[in-house]
Amino acid sequence: MEAFTQDLRYAVRGLLGRPGFTIGVALTLAIGIGANAAMFSVADRLLFRPPSFLKDPDRVHRVYLADTYRGKEYTSGAVQYARFRDLTAWTSRFDRTAEFTSRHLAVGVGADALEMQIGVVSASFFGFFDAPPALGRYFTSAEDTVPAGAAVAVLGFGYWQTHYGGRRDVLGTTVQVGATLYTVIGVAPKGFAGLWPGEPPALYVPITTYGAEMGATIRIPGESWWSTYRWTWASMLVRRKPGVKLREADADLTSAYLRSVEADRATRSGAGDLTPLALMRPHGIAGSVLEERGPNASAEAKVATWLTGVALIVWLIACANVANLLLARALQRRREIAVRLALGVSRSRLALQLLTESVLLAGLGGIAGLLVAQWGGAILRATLLQRSAEAPVLTDPRTVILVGIVTLLAGLLTGLAPIFQTRHADLTQDLKSGVREGAIHRSRTRVGLLVLQGALSVVLLVGAGLFVRSLRHVQTTPLGYTADSVLVVEL
Repeated sequence: MEAFTQDLRYAVRGLLGRPGFTIGVALTLAIGIGANAAMFSVADRLLFRPPSFLKDPDRVHRVYLADTYRGKEYTSGAVQYARFRDLTAWTSRFDRTAEFTSRHLAVGVGADALEMQIGVVSASFFGFFDAPPALGRYFTSAEDTVPAGAAVAVLGFGYWQTHYGGRRDVLGTTVQVGATLYTVIGVAPKGFAGLWPGEPPALYVPITTYGAEMGATIRIPGESWWSTYRWTWASMLVRRKPGVKLREADADLTSAYLRSVEADRATRSGAGDLTPLALMRPHGIAGSVLEERGPNASAEAKVATWLTGVALIVWLIACANVANLLLARALQRRREIAVRLALGVSRSRLALQLLTESVLLAGLGGIAGLLVAQWGGAILRATLLQRSAEAPVLTDPRTVILVGIVTLLAGLLTGLAPIFQTRHADLTQDLKSGVREGAIHRSRTRVGLLVLQGALSVVLLVGAGLFVRSLRHVQTTPLGYTADSVLVVEL
């Protein structure tokens, strides 16, 4: 610890003595580290971070159903309520199932009505989370039954705070959602957003209550809304029993799905030729609970993955650039290093001192990189997390930990070049002639780093050029009509 403290003080004095060099290196690393922090804050929420309060996230899955038509397989995460009941009844590898969806509905009446996100969920949905209500209770299975569930609602914590001022006497009051008047029975805890972290629902209502309301307008002759296989409108969530393998869960879903397809076909006798099951090849998939990681990844998820690769290349370029700068500085200090070696400093101790300096520089770059990610990454978050209220960087422990890891790696990688230089130092020649004798070795190492930077930069430039060309093609594609005067209107 005493040796480390001495090395740290020595590194600080050296860096303060050359502020231009220090600032240049820190800003170079800040670009690479900041780009990765900004992209991680986006990609983590899209592809890696499980929903808040979710219990046993490694055992929880969205259900996807796949079928083959005309030789091409189609996968969907949407199911009918009848299909949900079939899969729940005819599977044995899961200890909990739920159906859920979200809708933007009018909340309130008259001039005070606002369109807000509503979580439409089965009563079993809340059991997937370790999130006891902040007030009151959740609705029960007795209030979520066909043909029509009870008109009860659970308020989201944010909606409770903004529209009710956090009043505890809110229980028992009524709120109009769509065409139904709901009675408030509970309030979800702070931070709970179900499976919609980007846009937490204002309220949660029973799926059967909403289904009955919609079933009254979507009439299917001879069938009810809860028994028809022709109204696909929700998604299914399952949790594997402890010890059940993923392939066993998929096989269980597939078996239940085959039975459900046969039950569906039995209701459609005389409806014309049906694709043989052998050609249809229906099967179930227990996919990631994160929809963006499912079989049908969104455009945002694909772009986020591509930009994460770009950010890694930028980080490598920044590391190569800084390594080159540190190597140049080490070459300028060859006489100083030779004197220290001549006075008895071991090469390992000298390497640790140089490594301390590079890690300290990387630390400065990491701090600046966090600021770059917080403010400079706002455009990325607004584009790829369009409905997210917040995606902070400075206050997000996962992003800060990643920045710490990336910063440490940058310090170690950039410190290798000067350390490698000291390992091949010729003590006698360096004491006699200083810097000049190192020209041949310097050129080989530095040219190698320059070639690496150039090659990676060309990769980025080519990718950027292709991206801009594709964007231009999209903008100039003839649509067959004048789009400027055309509007899409939703009620």
